[in-house]
Amino acid sequence: MGLLLRNWHLKLSALLLATVLYTGIVFSGAFDVDDIEVRIEQVNQPANSYVLNADLGFVQVRYQAAQELLGTVVAEAAFVARVDLSTYDMDDAPAPQVLDVEVRSLNEDIEVISFEPATVRIEIDQRDQQMVPVEVDVGTVPDGLEVDSPEASEDEVQVRGPASIVAQVDRVVALVTLDASGIDFDRPVTVVPVDIEGQPIGVGLIEVDPQTISVRIDVQAVEETRTVPVRPDITGTPAPGFALEALSVDPTLVTLRGLPSVLAGIAEVVTEPLSIADASSDEAFEAELVLPDGVVIIDAEDVVTVGVTIGPSVSSRTFNVGVSCQNAGANACLPGIEQVALTLSGPGEALASLTAGDLTPIVDAAGLAPGSYTLTPVIAGLPEGVELIGISPGGIPITIVAPATPEPEPTPEP
Repeated sequence: MGLLLRNWHLKLSALLLATVLYTGIVFSGAFDVDDIEVRIEQVNQPANSYVLNADLGFVQVRYQAAQELLGTVVAEAAFVARVDLSTYDMDDAPAPQVLDVEVRSLNEDIEVISFEPATVRIEIDQRDQQMVPVEVDVGTVPDGLEVDSPEASEDEVQVRGPASIVAQVDRVVALVTLDASGIDFDRPVTVVPVDIEGQPIGVGLIEVDPQTISVRIDVQAVEETRTVPVRPDITGTPAPGFALEALSVDPTLVTLRGLPSVLAGIAEVVTEPLSIADASSDEAFEAELVLPDGVVIIDAEDVVTVGVTIGPSVSSRTFNVGVSCQNAGANACLPGIEQVALTLSGPGEALASLTAGDLTPIVDAAGLAPGSYTLTPVIAGLPEGVELIGISPGGIPITIVAPATPEPEPTPEP
């Protein structure tokens, strides 16, 4: 026994050293170290409070685990990282405060070696609420429209959230976008909290009750004026031989009032159809104007006076006729051409009634001795209003031939 206890402290030291060496060899071969990100949770939030920085981010955890576990460790299942919000001093809210992060393993085969950050900055505020007025913002009213005062289903709404932010809310704004068509606005609109400068505030932090209100706005189109000419709508044709010579209208211009979109496409205003079929004399009409829907005439009646001037129609016509030689006496008058072209102008009806037999150009051979001449034909007896424009050719070659001398009769023999 004495032999066993001799130098016992040296023997114990050797045994401990061997144990440590063995343990190091075993662990160095069966365990390994790795890093993982774990989301930081919040627990024990003070009553009636609001965490301004609700997302605390992640903590980087270094852990040791058996080699067979590496690659299969899931952060949410293996670790928990928490901040105890009950340690926040609410008397100093909402000033930022530094709180400790606690990390622990949920698996006995996984050991937490270290983690960072060890602390986080937290801002917690008291929860508050207040009533604020509702403002309807119609934005930019489209051209050509005017609006009445908006009608909202709520005059006030309640805003809830961190006291420091609730205190900055001046009102909530319902932003309305009006249609250029001029249709009345009547539908729900989401309201947005704004500060005294009209800037949105507390996005994601402020609750509004109700969040949506009904807004009604009566929209009217602003009418404009435009002055355009009046054009008579004449139909039909005058009687044969007559033509439309002139038109007059009183007034010649009218001023219209209507929506800009309608007036933009109007260049003139026409009358109701006015027929001059078979007319042979002047006509006068009291004609109504044809106006597009939604357009009215201002400072004038929608009836105008239209005067129509009808006169004989003037046209031309060419006839091919023979030539007559007169006043040759006993001599023979022989024209060198058989026909001439005779062109007349005048009322169409009068020209239409003429035939070639009614028109005979005449050359006057009075006092001409036998021989060849070129004479100018003339024509007489034209109907009233009909004029000679020309004869082609203008000179007619003729030959004057003396009568033949009769042969003497033979003297009878005794």
